[in-house]
Amino acid sequence: MNTRLFIAIEINEEIRKKLAEFQSALKKLDADVGWVAPENLHITLKFIGSIDDGQVGAIVTILKETVSHIKPFDLDYTGVGVFPTEKNPRIVFADIVDTAGVLASLHEKLDNRLMALGVEHEDRKFVAHLTLGRIRSRRNITKLIEKLLTFRNVHFGLTHVTQVVLMKSDLSPDGPTYTQLHGVDLAVGAKLFP
Repeated sequence: MNTRLFIAIEINEEIRKKLAEFQSALKKLDADVGWVAPENLHITLKFIGSIDDGQVGAIVTILKETVSHIKPFDLDYTGVGVFPTEKNPRIVFADIVDTAGVLASLHEKLDNRLMALGVEHEDRKFVAHLTLGRIRSRRNITKLIEKLLTFRNVHFGLTHVTQVVLMKSDLSPDGPTYTQLHGVDLAVGAKLFP
């Protein structure tokens, strides 16, 4: 049997609440956006996709080895925007300021190591972000972009990351359900990068 998996960093409840309030304000614009449920908000470090259940243990081992030398670090949730461009937006996101570049380093290491299990390598450059919604059509898109521009520097909070998690994604007509399969603590006392 196959399971749909990804590796993520969860966010704390204070930031989750602020992001949910922000989503609520944007929903009033009646743009055609599929908003991510607040309980599903997270930072995706590496999307694995559908993989044989027998490989979950190997993924956990790779995850442990990858983060074993990385100490806990801070992230700043400041700013919002759209991908790929304001003229052709598809994703509404909250920006993540990772001054030490830990997320990009983790992504690269996981991306390279998981290829041994047949997980597809990502060609596009990793950009740390938190997806708030997926734009489905152009309805009221101009109003949405104008509103987002006024919140370009909005500050949602700071968080101290101490764990990376392996998540399972179950898809349904009501939207995805995410379940944490395994959490790996970062190494207290380790250096920032191995």
